Amino acid sequence: MKTRGRWLLLGTAVLCLSSCGGETLDYYTDDSVLTLSLPESSLRIMQVTDLHLTYGIDYHDRMTLRLIEDMAEYTDPDLIVITGDIAMSPMGPSLFKTLYNRMERLQIPWTFVFGNHETDFKDYTRYLAQIQDPEYLIFKAGPEITTGSYGNFIIQTEVSGTPFMNLYMMDSRTENDNTLSGYDYMTLDQVAWYRTHAAQDQIDGLESLAFMHMPIVQYEDYATSTLIDGVMEEGVICYQGVDTGFFDAMVDEGMTKGLFVGHDHNNNFSFMKDGILLAYGQSTGYNGYGILERGARIIDVDAGHVLSSYLLVESEL
Repeated sequence: MKTRGRWLLLGTAVLCLSSCGGETLDYYTDDSVLTLSLPESSLRIMQVTDLHLTYGIDYHDRMTLRLIEDMAEYTDPDLIVITGDIAMSPMGPSLFKTLYNRMERLQIPWTFVFGNHETDFKDYTRYLAQIQDPEYLIFKAGPEITTGSYGNFIIQTEVSGTPFMNLYMMDSRTENDNTLSGYDYMTLDQVAWYRTHAAQDQIDGLESLAFMHMPIVQYEDYATSTLIDGVMEEGVICYQGVDTGFFDAMVDEGMTKGLFVGHDHNNNFSFMKDGILLAYGQSTGYNGYGILERGARIIDVDAGHVLSSYLLVESEL
């Protein structure tokens, strides 16, 4: 599908270690950045979210996979980012394998973060075990910042060896019955990890974007802000169970220009708060709930590092 040969993958992490004698695999990795090389000083990301693959062979799952392929052909992104809830099924790991194979056939760099539903039936490691010899997937479990948290890592985009922009992938974790919202949240250690790297970005003058599944509480400020695009149809912001200071960290370090999430299928709006774009993706999966048309959010960064984004839905293809 990819025709113009725009990119080169460097440092793709192969997660799945060989197991001898039935020993438990350790999927955590080092903290080095992964690299995506761009042919020119611009970046286009296609964010898809909440695929909610359920059966694999049913009509709705096939529509979801086909839509991703059609949108990728239409927009020609440099990177596809899946912001969680890939599967919601006892067959989750095998459905992830199906997705993995389909994404690799696109011959477009792609990555993902986990949502809050992958582990409804199976552990994260059952998903990670499906990754074998990836060619286009850019992913690593990252360091063991918080036990049970997988997928905190950085992709550094570059042009001719010069860093262009960092992309922070962060695990917003899963369900947590001990919070008022019922949702888990990024831990203080994860926020500290971000601060450490963002402080270095400040020294290097390297801006960034961030991706996770569940929104942070600051998304509630949409009500007193001017929406750039999209609508609020969920009736509520289903944010992380505790505010551990991630937004404050982004403001303090001053290098992250946008945060992109999923989770609330009937929200697809974006707005600015304290100089940071807070944006929902467009729900993509036909087996998930929701009244909004399925699609994606397209994120563009030009040579002057001007960030813009827009929503793309199936009827526009």
